Amino acid sequence: MTITVEREHPPPWGYGATLAWALLAFVASAVVAVGFLYWWLHDRSRPLNAHDGVIVSLGILTTVPVQVAVLAWAARWRGWPVADYLGLRWPARRDALLALFWVAVLTLGTDAVLYAVGRDLVTSFQVEAHRTAQNAGWLPAFWIAIVLFAPLGEEIVFRGFLYRGLARRPGHEPYAIVGIALGWALLHIQYDWLGIFQVFAIGLLLGWFRWVTGSTALAIVMHVLINLQATIETAIKVEWMS
Repeated sequence: MTITVEREHPPPWGYGATLAWALLAFVASAVVAVGFLYWWLHDRSRPLNAHDGVIVSLGILTTVPVQVAVLAWAARWRGWPVADYLGLRWPARRDALLALFWVAVLTLGTDAVLYAVGRDLVTSFQVEAHRTAQNAGWLPAFWIAIVLFAPLGEEIVFRGFLYRGLARRPGHEPYAIVGIALGWALLHIQYDWLGIFQVFAIGLLLGWFRWVTGSTALAIVMHVLINLQATIETAIKVEWMS
C-alpha cells in the first residue's frame, strides 16, 4: 500500500479554526436535536431516556445532517470542493480489500478477547436501545440510524473534517490519528472503560486507512461494517439469548 498524495488546494483551516468549526457543528446539531425531541415528546407519555432506542434514533437522524451541512459549508468557505476537503473519494480496490480484512481481524479478535475474559459481546446500552426500539416499532429506523447515519456523520466529522485540519502539515498525521481517535473514544460515555478502549482501537484503524488511502469514504464503509456486526450481535442476544 502506498500513501496517497492529494492534489494542490488552498491550505485547510488551521488547528484552532478546525476545532472551532467542529464544536460549532456539534452545538448546532445539539440545539436542533433538543428542539426536535422537545417537539416530538410534547404530549407524549414517553420519557426522555438516553438509552431509549427511539430517542437514540431520533438524536442520530437529526444531528448528522446538521453536522455534515455545517462542515460542508466550512469546506466551501475555505475554497475547497466539499468532497476533496472531507476525503470523500473511493480508494483503490486492493486498499478496500485490505481494509475489509483488518475490519474482520479487529472485530473477530475483539470478540475473542471478550469471550475469553467472560465479558458479554454487547453492552447493556446496546441491548436496552435495541429492545426499546423494537418494542416501539422503531427497529428499522434504529438500524438505519446506527448502521448508516452514525458512521456517516462520525467519519465526516472525525476522519474527514478534523483530520484535514489537524494533519495539515506533513509529519502531523500520526498525532492527528491518535488525538482524533482518543477524542472520539472519550465521547462514547455510554460504554465502560473496555468499550471506550475498543472504540479507541477502532479509531486508530480508521485513521490509519484515512491517512494511507486519502479516503474518508473507505473509513465510512469500514465503520458501517463494524456497526452492522455489533448490531447483528445485539439482535441475536435480544432475540435468542435473553
